[in-house]
Amino acid sequence: MGFVLYLHITTTLHHRLVGRGMPASYLSPMWAIGLGPIAIGAVSLVKLAAATTAVFGSVAHAVSVLSLLAATALWGFGVWWLIAAVTVLVVHYLRHGIPYEVGWWGFLFPLGAYTILTIVLARAWHLAWLEWTGAALFVLLGLLWIFVFGATIRGVRSGKAFRRAGTSPMEAAVIASSPDP
Repeated sequence: MGFVLYLHITTTLHHRLVGRGMPASYLSPMWAIGLGPIAIGAVSLVKLAAATTAVFGSVAHAVSVLSLLAATALWGFGVWWLIAAVTVLVVHYLRHGIPYEVGWWGFLFPLGAYTILTIVLARAWHLAWLEWTGAALFVLLGLLWIFVFGATIRGVRSGKAFRRAGTSPMEAAVIASSPDP
Protein backbone atom coordinates (compact mmCIF):
# COMPACT_ATOMS: atom_id res chain seq x y z
CA MET A 1 0.00 0.00 0.00
CA GLY A 2 2.85 2.36 0.84
CA PHE A 3 4.34 1.85 -2.61
CA VAL A 4 1.06 2.93 -4.23
CA LEU A 5 1.10 6.07 -2.08
CA TYR A 6 4.70 6.63 -3.16
CA LEU A 7 3.61 6.55 -6.81
CA HIS A 8 0.96 9.17 -6.01
CA ILE A 9 3.44 11.43 -4.19
CA THR A 10 5.94 11.08 -7.03
CA THR A 11 3.27 12.13 -9.53
CA THR A 12 2.32 15.09 -7.33
CA LEU A 13 5.97 16.11 -7.02
CA HIS A 14 6.44 15.91 -10.79
CA HIS A 15 3.30 17.97 -11.39
CA ARG A 16 4.45 20.60 -8.90
CA LEU A 17 7.90 20.86 -10.51
CA VAL A 18 6.51 21.17 -14.01
CA GLY A 19 3.82 23.66 -13.02
CA ARG A 20 5.64 25.82 -10.50
CA GLY A 21 9.38 25.24 -10.73
CA MET A 22 11.83 24.51 -7.96
CA PRO A 23 10.49 24.67 -4.40
CA ALA A 24 12.09 26.72 -1.63
CA SER A 25 15.43 25.56 -0.27
CA TYR A 26 13.97 24.39 3.04
CA LEU A 27 12.08 21.74 1.02
CA SER A 28 15.29 20.32 -0.49
CA PRO A 29 15.12 17.06 1.56
CA MET A 30 12.12 16.05 -0.55
CA TRP A 31 14.56 15.16 -3.32
CA ALA A 32 15.96 12.31 -1.25
CA ILE A 33 12.63 10.98 -0.03
CA GLY A 34 12.04 8.91 -3.18
CA LEU A 35 14.85 6.54 -2.27
CA GLY A 36 12.97 5.26 0.80
CA PRO A 37 9.99 3.60 -0.90
CA ILE A 38 12.19 2.29 -3.72
CA ALA A 39 14.43 0.63 -1.15
CA ILE A 40 11.63 -0.73 1.04
CA GLY A 41 9.81 -2.16 -1.99
CA ALA A 42 12.96 -3.81 -3.30
CA VAL A 43 13.94 -5.25 0.11
CA SER A 44 10.44 -6.73 0.30
CA LEU A 45 11.01 -8.41 -3.05
CA VAL A 46 14.37 -9.83 -1.91
CA LYS A 47 12.70 -11.19 1.24
CA LEU A 48 9.94 -12.66 -0.94
CA ALA A 49 12.61 -14.36 -3.04
CA ALA A 50 14.09 -15.89 0.11
CA ALA A 51 10.71 -17.22 1.27
CA THR A 52 9.52 -18.65 -2.03
CA THR A 53 10.05 -22.35 -1.29
CA ALA A 54 7.68 -22.34 1.66
CA VAL A 55 5.06 -20.22 -0.08
CA PHE A 56 5.12 -21.05 -3.79
CA GLY A 57 6.11 -24.72 -3.90
CA SER A 58 6.90 -25.94 -7.43
CA VAL A 59 7.18 -22.46 -9.00
CA ALA A 60 9.38 -21.17 -6.19
CA HIS A 61 12.54 -20.88 -8.28
CA ALA A 62 10.82 -18.80 -10.99
CA VAL A 63 9.21 -16.50 -8.42
CA SER A 64 12.55 -16.16 -6.63
CA VAL A 65 14.41 -15.16 -9.79
CA LEU A 66 11.67 -12.75 -10.88
CA SER A 67 11.61 -11.17 -7.41
CA LEU A 68 15.37 -10.65 -7.43
CA LEU A 69 15.26 -9.23 -10.96
CA ALA A 70 12.48 -6.80 -9.97
CA ALA A 71 14.43 -5.79 -6.84
CA THR A 72 17.52 -5.21 -8.99
CA ALA A 73 15.49 -3.06 -11.39
CA LEU A 74 14.23 -0.99 -8.44
CA TRP A 75 17.81 -0.69 -7.15
CA GLY A 76 18.82 0.62 -10.59
CA PHE A 77 15.99 3.14 -10.48
CA GLY A 78 17.30 4.13 -7.06
CA VAL A 79 20.74 4.78 -8.59
CA TRP A 80 19.08 7.11 -11.07
CA TRP A 81 17.07 8.81 -8.29
CA LEU A 82 20.19 9.26 -6.15
CA ILE A 83 22.15 10.79 -9.04
CA ALA A 84 19.23 13.07 -9.95
CA ALA A 85 18.74 14.17 -6.33
CA VAL A 86 22.44 14.91 -5.79
CA THR A 87 22.57 16.78 -9.10
CA VAL A 88 19.56 18.94 -8.21
CA LEU A 89 20.94 19.59 -4.72
CA VAL A 90 24.36 20.58 -6.02
CA VAL A 91 23.30 22.50 -9.11
CA HIS A 92 20.34 24.39 -7.70
CA TYR A 93 20.21 24.43 -3.93
CA LEU A 94 23.86 24.53 -2.91
CA ARG A 95 24.45 27.34 -5.37
CA HIS A 96 21.71 29.35 -3.68
CA GLY A 97 22.41 28.01 -0.19
CA ILE A 98 20.47 25.59 1.96
CA PRO A 99 19.86 27.18 5.36
CA TYR A 100 19.66 24.76 8.27
CA GLU A 101 16.24 23.26 8.91
CA VAL A 102 15.34 20.30 11.10
CA GLY A 103 14.07 18.75 7.86
CA TRP A 104 17.69 17.96 6.97
CA TRP A 105 17.11 14.70 8.86
CA GLY A 106 14.90 13.83 5.87
CA PHE A 107 18.06 13.17 3.88
CA LEU A 108 19.10 10.32 6.18
CA PHE A 109 16.24 7.81 6.25
CA PRO A 110 16.00 7.37 2.48
CA LEU A 111 19.76 6.99 2.13
CA GLY A 112 19.78 4.54 5.05
CA ALA A 113 17.03 2.45 3.47
CA TYR A 114 18.84 2.48 0.12
CA THR A 115 22.08 1.46 1.84
CA ILE A 116 20.30 -1.50 3.44
CA LEU A 117 18.83 -2.45 0.06
CA THR A 118 22.26 -2.37 -1.55
CA ILE A 119 23.74 -4.69 1.08
CA VAL A 120 20.72 -7.05 1.06
CA LEU A 121 20.79 -7.24 -2.75
CA ALA A 122 24.56 -7.81 -2.78
CA ARG A 123 24.15 -10.76 -0.44
CA ALA A 124 21.21 -12.17 -2.41
CA TRP A 125 23.19 -12.10 -5.68
CA HIS A 126 26.57 -12.84 -3.98
CA LEU A 127 28.19 -9.78 -5.58
CA ALA A 128 31.27 -8.45 -3.80
CA TRP A 129 31.35 -5.17 -5.75
CA LEU A 130 27.79 -4.42 -4.71
CA GLU A 131 28.62 -5.21 -1.09
CA TRP A 132 31.51 -2.71 -1.33
CA THR A 133 29.10 -0.18 -2.81
CA GLY A 134 26.83 -0.75 0.18
CA ALA A 135 29.79 -0.26 2.52
CA ALA A 136 30.65 3.03 0.77
CA LEU A 137 27.03 4.18 1.11
CA PHE A 138 27.17 3.25 4.80
CA VAL A 139 30.26 5.41 5.30
CA LEU A 140 28.57 8.26 3.40
CA LEU A 141 25.47 7.83 5.57
CA GLY A 142 27.59 7.97 8.73
CA LEU A 143 29.36 11.14 7.59
CA LEU A 144 26.08 12.75 6.61
CA TRP A 145 24.58 11.76 9.97
CA ILE A 146 27.50 13.40 11.82
CA PHE A 147 27.14 16.54 9.67
CA VAL A 148 23.38 16.82 10.25
CA PHE A 149 23.77 16.06 13.95
CA GLY A 150 26.36 18.83 14.24
CA ALA A 151 24.11 21.24 12.34
CA THR A 152 21.22 20.31 14.63
CA ILE A 153 23.30 21.01 17.74
CA ARG A 154 24.30 24.38 16.27
CA GLY A 155 20.64 25.00 15.33
CA VAL A 156 19.46 24.24 18.86
CA ARG A 157 22.09 26.55 20.35
CA SER A 158 21.24 29.41 17.97
CA GLY A 159 17.48 28.84 18.06
CA LYS A 160 17.21 28.09 14.32
CA ALA A 161 16.03 24.56 15.07
CA PHE A 162 12.90 25.96 16.70
CA ARG A 163 11.84 28.27 13.85
CA ARG A 164 9.24 27.41 11.33
CA ALA A 165 10.67 26.39 7.96
CA GLY A 166 11.19 29.34 5.67
CA THR A 167 10.69 32.06 8.27
CA SER A 168 13.07 34.85 9.08
CA PRO A 169 14.04 35.54 12.72
CA MET A 170 11.58 38.47 12.77
CA GLU A 171 8.72 36.32 11.43
CA ALA A 172 9.59 33.59 13.94
CA ALA A 173 9.38 36.12 16.79
CA VAL A 174 5.96 37.31 15.59
CA ILE A 175 4.68 33.73 15.28
CA ALA A 176 6.02 32.85 18.75
CA SER A 177 4.40 35.91 20.36
CA SER A 178 0.99 35.50 18.72
CA PRO A 179 -1.73 33.77 20.77
CA ASP A 180 -2.87 30.31 19.78
CA PRO A 181 -6.16 30.26 17.83
